[in-house]
Amino acid sequence: MAIVPPNKEAMYRVFKSLWFTKEKVDFVALKEGPVIVKFGCVENRSRILNLSPWLFDRCLFSMLPFEKGKEIDSYEFWMSPFWLRVYNISIELMDSQMALDIGNAIGELVAIDWKDQNGGWTEFMRLKVKINTLKPFRRIVKLVDKEGFETIGFLKYERLPDFFYEYGIIGHTVKKCSFINEHDGLSCLSPQYGSWMRAPIGTQNQGRGARRNGVELVMDKAKMSMEKDESQTNSKGGSEQTAHKGKEKGEEEGSISNSHMERKLDRAMRDGMGKFKSKQK
Repeated sequence: MAIVPPNKEAMYRVFKSLWFTKEKVDFVALKEGPVIVKFGCVENRSRILNLSPWLFDRCLFSMLPFEKGKEIDSYEFWMSPFWLRVYNISIELMDSQMALDIGNAIGELVAIDWKDQNGGWTEFMRLKVKINTLKPFRRIVKLVDKEGFETIGFLKYERLPDFFYEYGIIGHTVKKCSFINEHDGLSCLSPQYGSWMRAPIGTQNQGRGARRNGVELVMDKAKMSMEKDESQTNSKGGSEQTAHKGKEKGEEEGSISNSHMERKLDRAMRDGMGKFKSKQK
């Protein structure tokens, strides 16, 4: 539960300016807490969801696609994707299997960035992973090479919201921690989490980075089957088979918004569901 509610009108203005949508975007706040984000077209909706996570005032605005007939309480707003970097890995271990193993060990692997610029695939591996934000962030991963030698991979997160350096939980800061206030200070002088977990990123606007060449989306078989069923329900003619084949081959982040399957979805599926994760206990 949010202790300090956001200035929603200011948040709406900021997101509209960041998203660069030609079509109109509307925000509808529900009594339950979540916010319905109504996009003017499916392409904008897909692009904005693909660019998650989104932050306002250094706090996470968790976004999920709208699902017709699904109860608000059933949405897992605590699950959010983050781009992270894995350092201290030898180049010979940087392959697709290692990316899958690391991503699924941390959470649910969403995408792999294969670009070799700015140190990628020489200094670090860059992965997009869906993480349970109710749990402390992972700081390291233990890796074992073919010879059985163990090495430690260090994790850094891009666009990391405010988090408590002692607990490593999003939205939990020292000023708003009831436990710290009750016990007069931190339990240790050297917290196990810190600013070093934030990966340095360029100054490029998040909204303008919609098209990213070299990014492979990872999709499990269950999700592929579900999207195939949705395509058969909402599409006309035989175009759903072509769209599904394109999904199996894998799409780059951003280009997914141009798929035939997305255009054929029901109008209700244009809406996105968002929930603001603020300073919580």
